[in-house]
Amino acid sequence: MVRKSEFIWNSIASVVASMLNAVLLLFCTRINGTDIAGMFSISFATSVILNAIGDYGIRIYQVTDSERKYKFGEYIALRIVVVSIMLAIGVALVFISGYDLTKLIITILLVLFRVIDNLSETYQGEFQVQGRLDLGGKSVIIRNGIAMVMFFFADLITKNIIISCFALFFTNMFCFFVFDLRLIKKFNKDKVIFTKDVILSMLKECFPVFLSTILSLYLTNAVKYAIDDVSTYEMQTFYNIIYLPTFTINLASIFIIKPMLKVLGDIWSEKKYKELWKIIGKVSGAILFVTIAVEIVCIAIGTQILGFIYGVDLSSYRLDLAILVLSGGLYALTVLFLYILTTMREQKKATIRIYHNFHYCTYHA
Repeated sequence: MVRKSEFIWNSIASVVASMLNAVLLLFCTRINGTDIAGMFSISFATSVILNAIGDYGIRIYQVTDSERKYKFGEYIALRIVVVSIMLAIGVALVFISGYDLTKLIITILLVLFRVIDNLSETYQGEFQVQGRLDLGGKSVIIRNGIAMVMFFFADLITKNIIISCFALFFTNMFCFFVFDLRLIKKFNKDKVIFTKDVILSMLKECFPVFLSTILSLYLTNAVKYAIDDVSTYEMQTFYNIIYLPTFTINLASIFIIKPMLKVLGDIWSEKKYKELWKIIGKVSGAILFVTIAVEIVCIAIGTQILGFIYGVDLSSYRLDLAILVLSGGLYALTVLFLYILTTMREQKKATIRIYHNFHYCTYHA
């Protein structure tokens, strides 16, 4: 099971990672104004969706690979391939979309920030396999914590969002090299192993998880792109502010589930099905509890708190906030069962269901 120290560090990392979008948007809104904040928000949303390519469901496979079918060096090779694809698509996308220069540079820098995040995920996965999930938590805390501080001071001093995003990316990259790459040598000295057949096999096996994730992310971010097409950056800022509690639930749920991945993989391989269902019940209960708690707070004083923090009037968006929080809880449950199905190596079933939901929503939009 997960040791106390691992749980504590992972919990702190959950809070820090969940705060990233909220804190950066707060700095941007207060320092640069709602228009620039809206531009930053849609660029951030794009980086989140593209992040699904760099993620590709690799960590889920890596940590639940109880029989060690693939070596760590092969997982690193796969990650390098997918983040390269992610970066190429990201660059192509911003040029095709006709973004102005500022928006284009911001988006590319945020995508680069996600590239480092994804590379780090593979090392965090190996830390977890080696029974040191706490090191993965410390990596998240160090990289995201210092990056937020550097973003703030860069923006406060220069009032330039491009310089601030560059500070965010550079800090993330620096901390990755200093922390993750240095520590991994104590646990695994595998070199990067590029084997065409192995990479193609891994791409095939992880593809259903990737497809499920990217379709789900698009569904949860579709409203932001609709606003970007037909409304103003100021409205984009308002929507992203009331979306923050939902985003926080989603991220928090992932960090609740991730510590259990190795345990789930071991339990499934040992055919301890009753124990597996107990864990699913407990995690589902935790997600529902958090969702209900956040829903109550948001209905009562959510718009007042968010409006005070960000310095904008959100009094007319109480119902919208309540609906978004509920959707966040349902999405978190979807992620949980995607992880469970992946552990069972039945991820194709989740992909089919999410595809049908995607098709329905886009057809009736």
